[in-house]
Amino acid sequence: MDHGALTLPEGYARCDVGTGFSIELGDVFLDLVKARLAFRVTEKQCNPFGVCHGGAMATFADAQILAVRGGPVIADRHTPTISLSVDYLRPAALGSLVEAAVTLLRATGTVIFTQALISVDDVLVARSSAVYRNSRKDPSS
Repeated sequence: MDHGALTLPEGYARCDVGTGFSIELGDVFLDLVKARLAFRVTEKQCNPFGVCHGGAMATFADAQILAVRGGPVIADRHTPTISLSVDYLRPAALGSLVEAAVTLLRATGTVIFTQALISVDDVLVARSSAVYRNSRKDPSS
């Protein structure tokens, strides 16, 4: 996909998802002001029926922590996933801009609870809840 041709709603910037498996999803975009994420469904994320594969949607849902990590309780923390739940409500077609509006439900010194409402053109396609470990930056601690 030509990144120059990708148009996003105002406020989004390309997000560094790190290394490893997360980069397999492709480009992810972040708006910290509105606590939202987005990605464009390409052939790479599609199943044989030409819609976003559930595994790709789950990978995107698992990234919801990125939209709320700027808060004072969880900034610069290691946040591995403890639990992730995704409800698939409608398909997201090839070419769709998938957006997740993320809510930080609660953050303690050890656990973070979030939820994401995931939509395409303001139509809900999935919803997700997640629990993350809130620990020091060193993942071995």
